Amino acid sequence: MTKQDSTKITGDTAQMNTSELVEACISGDGRAWEILLERYQRLIYSIPIQAGLSRADAAEVFQTVCIKLLRKLSTLRDQTRLAKWIITTTSRESWRLARRRKNDHFSAPPPDAENPYDLSDIAAALPLPDEEQETIERQQRVRESVEALNERCRRLITLLFLTQEEPSYEEVARQMQMPIASIGPTRARCLEKLRKALDGKI
Repeated sequence: MTKQDSTKITGDTAQMNTSELVEACISGDGRAWEILLERYQRLIYSIPIQAGLSRADAAEVFQTVCIKLLRKLSTLRDQTRLAKWIITTTSRESWRLARRRKNDHFSAPPPDAENPYDLSDIAAALPLPDEEQETIERQQRVRESVEALNERCRRLITLLFLTQEEPSYEEVARQMQMPIASIGPTRARCLEKLRKALDGKI
């Protein structure tokens, strides 16, 4: 690859789909690797947190998965295979670390710090493994479809449905720089685009 080709890849990475990002990573584009991790870091972190691990442990799982992913990229060019590999690998690393913490008599701080951490309790509270994986994969497909929308729709849907703050229409109108009366119709159009993007995926 020439220096000119490499520069072009780096400049266009934000618009690349996952398969193109993987190819750019394999070609040595560091910016592509950063964006790839940005797209999947929420998915990776969510799995150990759902398994009851602390944020520090989730960070450890994240680092382990990233190292393994870097070594495995050349065989994960397909976007569907990549998401499934990440979910499976992260789940295994989360349970491996949870078992190790239990064997070391270490209690990872749960959401309610007054309750003791117990792997069997977590397992009982979580869905069955197949159901859990299907749910996580479905959530990831939704996130990827939202990311594929145009910037206006992506920002609006994120503000309305994907933030914990649940901003008011006044705040949404301010951030989007649009009249409040336009939010409803624009939301409907964006949701229709998202529905079409998700058709057959969930």
